[in-house]
Amino acid sequence: MSYLEVETVTKRFDDLVAVDDVSFSAEEGEFLSLLGPSGCGKTTMLRMIAGLETPTTGEIRIRGEDVTDQPPYERDIGMMFQHYALFPHKTVGENVGFPLKMRGVGAEERREQVAEALEMVRLPDAIDRSPTELSGGQQQRVALARALVFEPDVLLLDEPLSALDRVLRQQMRVELERIQKEIGVTTVYVTHDQMEAFSLSDTVVVLEDGHLSQQGSPIDIYENPTSEFVGDFIGQSTKLTGTVTATEDRPVLETPGVHELRLPSSVDVNRGESEAVFLRAEKLDIRDQPSGHENAFPATIRVINYLGEKTVFYCDLEDGTEVIVSKQGFTNVDEYERGDEVYVVARPEDLVIARSVDDRAPQQVEGVR
Repeated sequence: MSYLEVETVTKRFDDLVAVDDVSFSAEEGEFLSLLGPSGCGKTTMLRMIAGLETPTTGEIRIRGEDVTDQPPYERDIGMMFQHYALFPHKTVGENVGFPLKMRGVGAEERREQVAEALEMVRLPDAIDRSPTELSGGQQQRVALARALVFEPDVLLLDEPLSALDRVLRQQMRVELERIQKEIGVTTVYVTHDQMEAFSLSDTVVVLEDGHLSQQGSPIDIYENPTSEFVGDFIGQSTKLTGTVTATEDRPVLETPGVHELRLPSSVDVNRGESEAVFLRAEKLDIRDQPSGHENAFPATIRVINYLGEKTVFYCDLEDGTEVIVSKQGFTNVDEYERGDEVYVVARPEDLVIARSVDDRAPQQVEGVR
């Protein structure tokens, strides 16, 4: 029995099916992210766990107890909203202590627990300040302290970092992971940002149009997508589709854009099958000559984005297909210009093939290589 269990949950709003037969679970202390594009059902799923929505069918259990029809106030759940929802007319201490007051905790004990919660989020001196005096990052910490002050069974986070700038988001990701691991609360995190999901999560649940598309560790989802949607949505990739034309020694995929694409020797494919292959941007290279490389395709550089820690090249293959190449710490960026004719190199062992677990060869289940 898992700590949190979502079993065959469906949610309909009249003719709209927002969540369709979704099942997943989280162990005690686990950090699980619901990841997907806007409108995929992830926030609706979170609201059902919180008790703010009731599933049309299915069950939600916490520590083995069926809470599907319980109202929110009967569930021991802390929730942090996207826009924090702090009371501007109350002090920071009163905001953080509000859940305790609603639970009948006395003033003296309440102030002690509030002080501990603010210490945990590194805002010990803010207890008597107004939330309006704090920065966005500080307000977020207050909201997190309020969600955790009563030691909930489950912590729910609805895109809490989306309102922060890039630097603050990075800082708060680190802080959020520290706090979650420190207190060991089972956490469900909703986001459309795969960097957030991957950096924070033990388990990622990818949702597509209300369906569960894949569940697994960040590494497994990135390296072993089980659908074309996951392969395309996760990472910065170029998708090429084609037909397997040879299987001896090294499988070959014939595609309209690059003609012959040599696949990993470990992949189990059959002649005549259609396959989708993803070229991860960070695993590609740019060369002036094709010699010595199995998969080297002529391309034209269309755009060069120098971003400091990396350089991103947007290249067009001969048939117009766009290929993105991302080079970390690239020092030769001055050697290339828009319009340069180059070769994009893709090592066979770095190709990602979107296949269900049942369709993978035994040696493919643990990784592409």
